Amino acid sequence: LKERTALSTIIMSCEKLYGPYPKAIPVPAISKDGATPPAEKVRTAKTMWDMKDTPDHRDVGTPDEWIPRDGRLVRLTGRHPFNVEPPLSVHNEHKFITPSSLHYVRNHGACPKLSWNTHTIKIGGSLATKPATFTMDQIVAMEPRELPVTLVCAGNRRKEQNMIRQTIGFNWGPSGVSTNVWKGVPLRDLLLKAGVSDKNMGGKHVEFIGVEDLPNKVGPGPFVDEQWGKLVKYGTSIPLGRAMNPAFDVLIAYEANGEVLQPDHGYPVRLIIPGYIGGRMIKWLAEINIIEHETKNHYHYHDNRILPPHIVAEESLKGGWWYKPEYIFNELNINSAMSAPDHNETLSITENIGKDYEVAGYAYTGGGRMISRVEVSTDGGIHWELVDLDRKEQPNDYGMYWCWTWWSFKLKVADLIGCKEIMCRAWDESNNCQPMNPTWNLMGMGNNQCFRIKVHLDKTSSGEHVFRFEHPTQPGQQTGGWMTTAAGKPDSAGFGRLLEVNGDAADDAPAAEPAKKGDRLITMDEVNKHNTDHDVWIVVKNRVYDCTEYLELHPGGADSIIINAGEDSTEDFVAIHSSKATKMLEKFYIGNLDLGSVKADADVDKVDFCTSTGRPVALNPKKKRPFKLQAKTVLSRDSFMLDFALPSSEHVLGLPTGKHMFLSNEIGGETVMRRYTPISSNYDIGQVKFVIKVYKPCDRFPKGGKFSQHLDGLKIGDTVDFRGPVGEFDYSSNGDYTIDGEEIHSNKFNMIAGGTGITPVMQIAAEVLRHPEDKTQISLIFACREENDLLMRSTLDQWATVFPDKFKVHYILSDNWPDGWKHSTGFVSKDLFERELYAAGDDVYNLMCGPPIMLDRGCTPNLVALGHKKDKVFAF
Repeated sequence: LKERTALSTIIMSCEKLYGPYPKAIPVPAISKDGATPPAEKVRTAKTMWDMKDTPDHRDVGTPDEWIPRDGRLVRLTGRHPFNVEPPLSVHNEHKFITPSSLHYVRNHGACPKLSWNTHTIKIGGSLATKPATFTMDQIVAMEPRELPVTLVCAGNRRKEQNMIRQTIGFNWGPSGVSTNVWKGVPLRDLLLKAGVSDKNMGGKHVEFIGVEDLPNKVGPGPFVDEQWGKLVKYGTSIPLGRAMNPAFDVLIAYEANGEVLQPDHGYPVRLIIPGYIGGRMIKWLAEINIIEHETKNHYHYHDNRILPPHIVAEESLKGGWWYKPEYIFNELNINSAMSAPDHNETLSITENIGKDYEVAGYAYTGGGRMISRVEVSTDGGIHWELVDLDRKEQPNDYGMYWCWTWWSFKLKVADLIGCKEIMCRAWDESNNCQPMNPTWNLMGMGNNQCFRIKVHLDKTSSGEHVFRFEHPTQPGQQTGGWMTTAAGKPDSAGFGRLLEVNGDAADDAPAAEPAKKGDRLITMDEVNKHNTDHDVWIVVKNRVYDCTEYLELHPGGADSIIINAGEDSTEDFVAIHSSKATKMLEKFYIGNLDLGSVKADADVDKVDFCTSTGRPVALNPKKKRPFKLQAKTVLSRDSFMLDFALPSSEHVLGLPTGKHMFLSNEIGGETVMRRYTPISSNYDIGQVKFVIKVYKPCDRFPKGGKFSQHLDGLKIGDTVDFRGPVGEFDYSSNGDYTIDGEEIHSNKFNMIAGGTGITPVMQIAAEVLRHPEDKTQISLIFACREENDLLMRSTLDQWATVFPDKFKVHYILSDNWPDGWKHSTGFVSKDLFERELYAAGDDVYNLMCGPPIMLDRGCTPNLVALGHKKDKVFAF
């Protein structure tokens, strides 16, 4: 790249208009603690390549280690591939022109390492009467065009969509947008040299293909004449009419901000389509084809689409939605965001009450339209105030605008008193305006609802009262933002209420049939008699079912049915099961409840006592009881610990080791119930603690975990109903335990846990380690996506140190892991089990808890392959 670094020596008109350009020297983070190269080295660097011997520590060991990169860029997809955006504070500092080294980047794989001297662009296709191949020097020798263009990733602000319901894209914040001054050759000029006519252009397209070989996402594709292989090129096409129209300024670019392109931005040459999303602007451009039809390129279809909000991943593939032309995302929609105040910025009230605060941000639109106005509201959109626009861009000869507009607004600090949020919205010259509310889509693209910053009145540790500002999200895996809480979700995002979308409300299975004339009437007294583990009747919606035959078949285990034996279990059943399960229940229908036999509920708050401690027991297997939250501790980005107070400081929970319990609450007008295992035990007096992982909306479960999100939103003093114990496993002592009442003894436990599946096995391990006389040995494998997901790791590591003869632990991470990670990576396997677990034997039992796909495909088959019998494998 050095060969072309000094390509332009003449100061062009764009630099006079928009310069001087900000310095493009990257400042790598050379270590985890954020250390950077010496300041003198950065100050004296002439080009980015003067920093090549100090790569960012996250790039070391990746295919991109050769590229100097700025450590301030927020990484959205881990170390590799490189997908980044600058902090909003960087944009707020530089505003109109972004330093090239701090421009956002979207890479699908490793950055190609290309040479100026050998790279060429081939122009061909059926409509090119004079096919040609151009070297870079030939392209540079042509008459150039230079202009500023704002590039925007189609996923800009996607994380807000992911907080509504998980899309199939990663977490872009509001900085997936940047502006450089681009220099290159107008595409029209190259096409004319290839003999392309600007007559009869209807239906014809120009196809652009990059050099990358990328994975095929979906298979051979729908085009019989152009089947996709295992590897595909990144490509797209635009209408020939747009390509040939000089008003649209389509550019084959080789410079940005007066310097050759940086590798991450397409060196040595790329496509720039002003007003389009960044995903259409092919980097590392290799081929231009003029063809009779729209391209059949894989990525042209399976990327950059805005599907209707009710279309989820499975339906998108069934219905051919990716190939419907009306859902393509090409031209930018209108959008704006605020860069000041920054997230978690505070403003002293006493020092600023009589002053103004300058709110600032950007606005952009597509189609060459001008931003006509931006407005700010501090009263929920009842009143809007016009901001000051800083118009720097000069339109082209055809009156087209291709850049963002920066704006500012002087807000009286006194007006923040009582203000709950600051909102902004932009308008363009076609009177397009940002919507107030979001509309969710599968790819999370084009997200452009009004940008909102919450205003909080806080008190600092020194007692000073301040305003604290909270953005909706933070990019990538950074935590924080008002939309990350359950309370921050909108009521709807384009298709039904969020709690109903693609959930049980959409289930088309019929509910239980109404009673028919002549059906058997059964009194409640009769139902009450069938309340043992060998004779189980239950009542659901006034219909009576004999579930005795179903006990062994029930996926949730027999206990969760037995706990309701002889009772009306309507509330509990509906809380856990879908209408499909209700339909299955009809097989066991025996009659209708005689409503006249139902007696008024009596308060049967009988107090039991723990046999080992003599203390009162808090749990009741037949009756739900409310327990008050007294503390909450955040453990990671999606997990937390809840501490509930028991009825008194003398109570113990009363949960046998290895069993779990039901937690329930009313959510959205219905009772929702889930099983949980606490991390505390009957040795913890007056309290019970749970480690909870909150399941946010995702592609597989679009509404996320209803109950975990509810728990995440609890405040100190809120109550949750408990009932139990339930479960088939009951550990006694010294390797003795029962499963479904059968007594078993083992000297060794292999334990395999995935995610929050750590809690039941950890409960058993704690009981073993608590008693020196218990010689049971434990080998634990704990699997998670990334290091921050390893709940209670410090405790596990402490156990391994203090009890080396009884307990050992090994971790495995599937998605991301830190440099120097000493444990395993990938997924659980036979080799891992053979290396870390006890070998099969009569005295070895395997306990596991985690996602079903992990247990069914990764754990059980590999344990069996190593000689462990299936009757010595138990899943919680």
